[in-house]
Amino acid sequence: MSCLLFKLQFETPVHFGPPDSALSLYASEETFCADTLFSALCHTALSLHGPEGVETLCRWVQERKLLLSDAMPWADDLLYLPKPCAAARQAQEVDARIRKLVKKTRWVPVAAFDAFAESLAGGEPYDPTEYPVSFGHHFEVTRAAVQPGEDALPYSVGAFVFDPECGLYILAQCEGEAEQELRFLMEGLGKSGIGGKVSSGYGRFSAVCEMLDEQTPDPQLRWLYQAMNREAEQYLLLTTSLPADEELDNALEGAGFQVVRRGGFVQPGGYAETATKKRTQYFLASGAVLHWRFAGDLYMVGKGSGHSVYRYSRPILLGVTL
Repeated sequence: MSCLLFKLQFETPVHFGPPDSALSLYASEETFCADTLFSALCHTALSLHGPEGVETLCRWVQERKLLLSDAMPWADDLLYLPKPCAAARQAQEVDARIRKLVKKTRWVPVAAFDAFAESLAGGEPYDPTEYPVSFGHHFEVTRAAVQPGEDALPYSVGAFVFDPECGLYILAQCEGEAEQELRFLMEGLGKSGIGGKVSSGYGRFSAVCEMLDEQTPDPQLRWLYQAMNREAEQYLLLTTSLPADEELDNALEGAGFQVVRRGGFVQPGGYAETATKKRTQYFLASGAVLHWRFAGDLYMVGKGSGHSVYRYSRPILLGVTL
């Protein structure tokens, strides 16, 4: 399979609602999960190719010809990975300030991942102060909902703005025609935007696509390619996803993980006249450390009649040593 990296440079603020639906409008995350990306790609395929385009995307995922990671941050020349959900294997004396910073750290640079892994095994303590910890800033916008014959009702929308030399990147593994189609859809998605409030201009980006292989000159990209194709005793999960029922016991045995809620709504249109709630599931968050590769699935999450509604859950995993 081809390994691709899409580097996204956002041209407008973004609104990525947190998994807690009660706060999804008033706050915004810095990143988004693979199921959000897949849903946005399906909408783009529908607008460009009609229902057949969506059916093709779903078939490729079901046949494992298209795999996606969550969006992860980049800053300047550094790419970041989710901090592994793993405890230190050997106790050591660490400065209290550094220990607190490591505890709060969410992202580890690809270039420093091996050093971080060695610190868990009792090596030199990992110092997160050597790398950027902020990729932008959060803010709120006040808007007003106006209904005929009623007073305007103000409400707040949470948003995030990336710093000039920061953004997000996505890893993908593709086979056959899926590669060219994914490049095409990502270009179209950048023009329409991803996340919430795209009708207000949020979430628009330009994307640069790079192919990963053994000859890639950038050592970060080469490391990622090798890890994506490596069989190992441990795997770092890069896609917020859920093993299929028959995989669950094996996947969770000896694993370190956190669980995140995945919900959301189907927007009104061909599926229903009003916004319809999707079936809620609880996925393994990216950063989970597993001892067994799982395949995941494409879950049916629609609750009403009409077209099928899927939630993406096919993982990309890195072979690592922690």
